[in-house]
Amino acid sequence: MAMGLFTLLPPLVAVLMIPTVSAGDEAALLTFKAQVVIDGSSGTLASWNSSTSFCSWEGVTCSRRRPTQVSALNLQGGGIKGALPPAIGNLTYLQTLNLSANELYGEIPASLGHLRRLETLDLSNNLFSGEFPANLSSCISMTIMVLDGNKLGGHIPAELGAMTSLEAISLSNNSFAGPIPVSLANLSHLQYLSLSGNQLDGSIPPGLGSIQSMWQLHLYNNNLSGLLPLSLYNLSSLISFQVGGNMLHGSIPTDIGNRFPSMQILSLSSNQFTGIIPSSVSNLSHLTTKVLNLRL
Repeated sequence: MAMGLFTLLPPLVAVLMIPTVSAGDEAALLTFKAQVVIDGSSGTLASWNSSTSFCSWEGVTCSRRRPTQVSALNLQGGGIKGALPPAIGNLTYLQTLNLSANELYGEIPASLGHLRRLETLDLSNNLFSGEFPANLSSCISMTIMVLDGNKLGGHIPAELGAMTSLEAISLSNNSFAGPIPVSLANLSHLQYLSLSGNQLDGSIPPGLGSIQSMWQLHLYNNNLSGLLPLSLYNLSSLISFQVGGNMLHGSIPTDIGNRFPSMQILSLSSNQFTGIIPSSVSNLSHLTTKVLNLRL
């Protein structure tokens, strides 16, 4: 009876012995290669073929702990053109994705939200359009997000404030409109925030002044209005504070020169501030560029 039972079973043992651990990542990379166009002069991805392990391919780094899983993909300035293939979201152990300075276009695929281990995302200086992919908030490990220099539009989603590991956000030089989400005040580890060169409107959320880790805050060249929140003057670690080119009004605190002991760049120009330039500005001894044309 036992012999008869085993003869009826399908040959699963042979199938299970096939090493499929790396197939997912290698397949995702080959799909990426097949769906983009490479500038013929760049030579990027020429090494992406079956003659060598995919972990040795140009721009690919595999994990030391999991040597058959891709942990980083860096193809900055690789002459890559086309839509970003959704298969990139299958690299589930990816921690760094840098595809900056290429000619990628279309929407950022929702599949990037599957990358729960992703820490650094740099898609800057491409041609991406469409709205900010709200499901990026699922990338709970992300510390650095750089999407500047694209054609992204719509509103910056409130869900961005749920990515509490973020230390740097750069969304500058896009076409984002609407208000700055008040939820960004939840990002207590944030050190760098650049939303400049968009079409953001409304007031600056006072809650940003509670992020004591902030050392660079760039909101210039938008359509922001209202008073400059007094809470921002409590960010004593700032070295760069740029809010020029908006429609902010009110007066500048007389003790501004005592609030920022490390300030190197201070830009309040091209707004609607009234009053006089406080004499305490002379106390900002570390200023390297004095962009203080308040146009009062």
